[in-house]
Amino acid sequence: MPSGTGRLGAFMAFIGTGSVLALATASAVLCLASGPASAEPPKVTCSLAETPMRDGTLLHAEIYQPATPGRHPVIVTRNPYGLLGDGCFQGGFGSRAAEWARLGYVSILQQTRGTRFSQGVFHPFFQEQTDGYDTIEWAAAQPWSNGKVATAGGSYLGVTEWQPALLAPPHLVAITPGITASDYRDDWVGRNGVPDLLFNRNWGLLWVTDAIRRRMVEQHAAPSEIDQQIAAWTKQAAQNKNWQWSLPLAGDWGDTQVANTGLTIRQLAPQNWEWAAHPTYDSYWATIDVEQQWGKVVAPALVSGGWYDLFSVGTIRNFAGMRAHGGSELARKGAMLVMDCCGHGLPYQSLPGTINWGPDRTNIQSLTARFIDYYVNGVDNGFTALPSVQLTVLAPPDSGTQGDNFMVYANAYPLPGTTYARYLLDSGGHANTRLGDGVLLDSAQAAKGPADHFTYDPADPVPTVGGNDGHTSSQARTLDQSDVEKRNDVLVYTSARLDKSLPVIGPVKVRFWAVSSARDTDFTAKLVDVHPDGYAHNVLDRIVRARYRAGKTSKPKLIKPGKAYEYEIYLGDTATLFKPGHRIRLEISSSNFPHYARNLNTGLSNETTDKMVVAHQTILHDTAHPSFVEIPLAPRSVLPN
Repeated sequence: MPSGTGRLGAFMAFIGTGSVLALATASAVLCLASGPASAEPPKVTCSLAETPMRDGTLLHAEIYQPATPGRHPVIVTRNPYGLLGDGCFQGGFGSRAAEWARLGYVSILQQTRGTRFSQGVFHPFFQEQTDGYDTIEWAAAQPWSNGKVATAGGSYLGVTEWQPALLAPPHLVAITPGITASDYRDDWVGRNGVPDLLFNRNWGLLWVTDAIRRRMVEQHAAPSEIDQQIAAWTKQAAQNKNWQWSLPLAGDWGDTQVANTGLTIRQLAPQNWEWAAHPTYDSYWATIDVEQQWGKVVAPALVSGGWYDLFSVGTIRNFAGMRAHGGSELARKGAMLVMDCCGHGLPYQSLPGTINWGPDRTNIQSLTARFIDYYVNGVDNGFTALPSVQLTVLAPPDSGTQGDNFMVYANAYPLPGTTYARYLLDSGGHANTRLGDGVLLDSAQAAKGPADHFTYDPADPVPTVGGNDGHTSSQARTLDQSDVEKRNDVLVYTSARLDKSLPVIGPVKVRFWAVSSARDTDFTAKLVDVHPDGYAHNVLDRIVRARYRAGKTSKPKLIKPGKAYEYEIYLGDTATLFKPGHRIRLEISSSNFPHYARNLNTGLSNETTDKMVVAHQTILHDTAHPSFVEIPLAPRSVLPN
């Protein structure tokens, strides 16, 4: 997985255009296997192959081989984004594969089932276990293979690594999944029972483009005709931004005719409707849930991601899960975690209003090459002596938007010596907006103030501004929250100015008591760093749906209007420095749209109904109902001199 601007800058530049086709292309660029890329190197051969699956389906692949005769270790990258210049030595995929071959590996680039030139029907997530297993074992049996196979890739290409690893292919010796999820219901399709609306509607629409291309190729259409049809669809998609407002979520917006095809969006890309049919965690999700099956993975994993990545929670969970529950001693001891700034977001660059986090110091390219050399090629390169946890810590500016970062190295996560500090919510009963009287008290003080109230209207949700969403350049980053904090339906609690640096590294959670007039509703929480110049940047945010308050795998249970319930939101993990003169802030609301789908507050299905009601929300923070944010404080020894 390339790092820094190579992995991500192109991604954000492309998807900022709003083009579905551009998003597909950019995703393909950023999800490529790790390491340096180059032009076509000498003495490398490439051939095309149709790799057979157990059901007879043939998947298209490019096979890059070293010129040196004999048997070689193999690196498999399985890609659903077939729009990035197919053919040997084409684009970033081809150049990277050729580089692996130059280094002595056979590199296989395979197009996943039902995409581009591969046979079958694309069924995201569910097809990758057996197809990946069959590909790995096929590669191990070829005359040019020495029987040792590794996998490489990120994002959905990381899905194609984790899923076959759950079946423990005998010849799989290492995996390197980057910027990818762990539980696809809770860490891809949604968060705590709330659909991740904007990302999944747009990611799902990628497959309309691929379906159009595949159908027209089968009909022997001319390349110019195919290009014209895709251009027409791209224009149509760009003009229909109102799809994110469409209700019901699983409704007839999918019956929109795709121009000149005679087919609908739902027919060409049915995934969103299938997911909506399973809003609750059930056996459908359990079969592909990596978190429930870490004990089946016997190969060591180099896990990498970014703090502002949309799959940051899954990245951390996958590392921790492998350390604790991996299916072999090698898998447990060999797990490694590397975190940069932003993952799918925009790292180490400036766009208007966003923070530039300084240079990329993770060196993920070199680490990946050494990891594979050690576990796959048997090179004694000292890799196991390296710290197994390598974290980028973000240091925001006091004024302006030029930040910086530094690296922290350890062999455990959270870091040894981490303590946890609680900041209690309090107010005079008017915490609405950043101009209100909401405060965060350190745990030595007692919260005594009256409750705070706000109204949540699904017809007028709080807009998404920044955060861990990989869809557009206006959202997948750090942005000033000041305008959002002017809304009366956002409660704002702010600490006193800090008198010393607080290295906050690890998991953050919010626990609070709330009353609603509705039978079901949502609550959001956002951790914010307020700079001395007033810029208030988002650190973490997440959401909880009341009916799933007992946990992500729990059965839905509605709440009683007027009754107080305690909620806990795991906001995710961060590595950031709260500096002297800065203030810690927590926002509480009930929407973050269109990142998250709206709760309609009726207690009915939020997927198949469109009726909505206004909810009157109350946040309690008295002695009997303590509400707080808990942050992890790393030892001060991690601070740079």
